[in-house]
Amino acid sequence: MKKFFVAAVTAGISFLFIIAPQPLQRSIPGLPTRISLLTAKPSASSEHAHKHRQHAADSAGASSLSMGAWQNLAGIYSQDVLYASRKTGVSRKLLAAVIHVESRASNVVSDAGAVGPMQLMPSTAWHILHVNPWKPRQNIVGGARYLRRLLTIFHGHLREALEAYNAGPTTVAQGVIPIPAQVYATQVMALAT
Repeated sequence: MKKFFVAAVTAGISFLFIIAPQPLQRSIPGLPTRISLLTAKPSASSEHAHKHRQHAADSAGASSLSMGAWQNLAGIYSQDVLYASRKTGVSRKLLAAVIHVESRASNVVSDAGAVGPMQLMPSTAWHILHVNPWKPRQNIVGGARYLRRLLTIFHGHLREALEAYNAGPTTVAQGVIPIPAQVYATQVMALAT
């Protein structure tokens, strides 16, 4: 009887978290298997070529559309996301998506005690990432550093890194991934494309 109850509750939670949320519904059919996670460091010749392509894209109006999407996700923190992306090499789209899913681009404190736009635990922020979690820019840089570490730990597998960001790296490494962490990873991946 207990196993049946656990299975029924798990199925119900799976339905609520995996099937019901609208961001997931619109994103699952086109969910890519590979997402560009890190920004490339430009060389002198590629920087010149990039500027030329950027100028052409600006003329066509395409650049403003792609930049607007991540900036909308980052909200008032778009400049901080750009700074953190340049400092850590983590994609600004990915950082903006994490901020949007974590805090809806606000400087909030969760029930669990996580702080700021990237929802860092204060002890992790102070002692491991060496940032002040109460200052939004430091919070975002710290979250970007942590995400970069997780991507390294999980050999570039975005889903596992995001699940670890949500549930903790030890939990994911042991193969015990809670359903909310799975949903979280799917939502971030959908927004980061």
